[in-house]
Amino acid sequence: MRTDPSLRRVAPWLRLTPSLSTLWILSGLVLESPRLLVSFAAVSAFGASRRRHPFDRLYDRAVRPLAGSAPLPDNPPPRRFAMGLAAAMAATSAALLAGGRRRTGLVVGALLGAAAVTVSTTHFCAGSWIYRHVFDSLPATTGIN
Repeated sequence: MRTDPSLRRVAPWLRLTPSLSTLWILSGLVLESPRLLVSFAAVSAFGASRRRHPFDRLYDRAVRPLAGSAPLPDNPPPRRFAMGLAAAMAATSAALLAGGRRRTGLVVGALLGAAAVTVSTTHFCAGSWIYRHVFDSLPATTGIN
């Protein structure tokens, strides 16, 4: 596992985005709300496309001044990849729910919810793990890394 020693100062705050995401996902599932899941998918996709997730910006503007903590680092590619996977799963769950495929939509959403709870509580991110196992094993000449 790669760990940057400078991350120790902000380690607890690195869970803010996953924790808020978990609450959003679980709310969408409990309410069986395609709208909540689609809106989460949009925010997650936006976060995946940028170096900073909107929840990281919330931390920087609202929480950090109150906590007197350090700024969060930019999101590395594995975390952004995981956000993209989360967006795809949330959108899939929403589409299934909206299309009347309730059970399948809830299963997809529950898998996403389980992954979100895991990263929020243990800091193990399945999406980042997948990224590292797929892209770190590619030859350096591919230009994908």
